[in-house]
Amino acid sequence: MKVITCAAARRKLQAYHDRELAVGDEIAVASHLEWCSECAETFADLRRVSAALRTIAPGRQALSREEAAGFTAAVVSRMDAERDQSFLVRIRDMFDDMHLVYAGLGATAATLVCIIIMLGMMRFATRERPDSLAAIVNILANPGSNLNPVAIDARVQMPRALDGALSSSSLAPEDAVFALAAVVTREGTISNLELLRTSGRQGAADAKAEDALMDAMSRARFEPAQMAGLPVAVNMVWVVAHTTVRGKHPIA
Repeated sequence: MKVITCAAARRKLQAYHDRELAVGDEIAVASHLEWCSECAETFADLRRVSAALRTIAPGRQALSREEAAGFTAAVVSRMDAERDQSFLVRIRDMFDDMHLVYAGLGATAATLVCIIIMLGMMRFATRERPDSLAAIVNILANPGSNLNPVAIDARVQMPRALDGALSSSSLAPEDAVFALAAVVTREGTISNLELLRTSGRQGAADAKAEDALMDAMSRARFEPAQMAGLPVAVNMVWVVAHTTVRGKHPIA
């Protein structure tokens, strides 16, 4: 005779009560109920419930064979209807016809592509281009910025050079005048440097002097111009002259 645990015995109590177990299992459950009081109490409850279900209440009549068959068919039909309306059954029915599945997947893919395209267009549309009307209006509405320098007037404190970039030491030893235009930014640096005019003898020495002067000016640093106590960018024009003075008579 095999010995079974309480869990195994309780799983077989219903079949044991209905006498549906094999002989060996029935003997094992019966032996377990003899010494296990908890499982015996559970089996007693099962027998009391079964007896109560078989008892016909006073004033009630037992169903005939036809009524019992109809009742059973109604119960089975209700169970089938509830099963057919369950979520898992509906999901399974959706995949019965694969044509509908393919159509749904295609529509979903097309929707995702449209959303991606729309998001990309929104991203590029919100990025402000420097030549757009909104950017131009923004620049004009912010005078004194590096992109919209102000003109020099009585309200502006002139920028002051912090090094010797404006000295004429970098020019050629011959007479020459250079006109330069640039923007002194809020940070005191030079931007948009441009050579406007050169006066003097044109030659290799003058071209070398122009290059040296442009290089020195591009690296120059200034104390920024100020307006109402705040640094502003200004348009500046410099005239850089190198003049050699020669005496008419030699020194004795």
